[in-house]
Amino acid sequence: GVLAIAVAVLYYFQFAVEQPEVRKNTVDAAAVDSVSSKLKIAYVNTDSLWDAYKLINDIQTDLEAERAKAERKVEQRTALLEKQLEQMAMELQTKMADFESKGRTMNETLRNMKMQELQDLQQNAQGFSLEADQEIAQLQQRLQGELLDKELKGTKQVQDNIKAFLKEYNQDYDFTYVLAYSSEAGGILLGNPALDITEDVLAGLNEIYDAEQAAKAEAEAKKK
Repeated sequence: GVLAIAVAVLYYFQFAVEQPEVRKNTVDAAAVDSVSSKLKIAYVNTDSLWDAYKLINDIQTDLEAERAKAERKVEQRTALLEKQLEQMAMELQTKMADFESKGRTMNETLRNMKMQELQDLQQNAQGFSLEADQEIAQLQQRLQGELLDKELKGTKQVQDNIKAFLKEYNQDYDFTYVLAYSSEAGGILLGNPALDITEDVLAGLNEIYDAEQAAKAEAEAKKK
């Protein structure tokens, strides 16, 4: 009965339950050490780069200005088209009111002519409204495309500048890899601060950019 069950349970725990296995590390430490000894790795914090690289800040400022300019252009064109459509609607309304007040006194020929005129005005207004909507949509699409092109061009310029700087910078250090670290992207989960070359890269890029801007300003001054 109960004793037999107790003995059975004791037997189970004594003989059937195995001790948990100790987790084995599957990484071949010797192989890692062999490869690691041949690698020189550094990384750049792209979050810091994005915040403090002057070229990126200027590109963003220019893009914001272009975006605001595009929005104003769409708003102005929309307002103009709406005003034209409103004028057409007022003209149609005036002529309809005139027709309603005088239509009964008109002969059939004149009445038919006025009715056709009203129909034409209504169709013109409807057609103009559709064309206006299409024009605004195309304008928005074109301006958005231009902004995207400028943004992609700016991104490529930043990437090219970083790669060019790192290529020259690496002549003194001979890194095997220079990785991009970002707290947002999460590509690198852990990094030794001793391998962080962000400060050097940022200082070098801004120094080059300042020199380029100074040369550009000097060239502009000579033109005046």
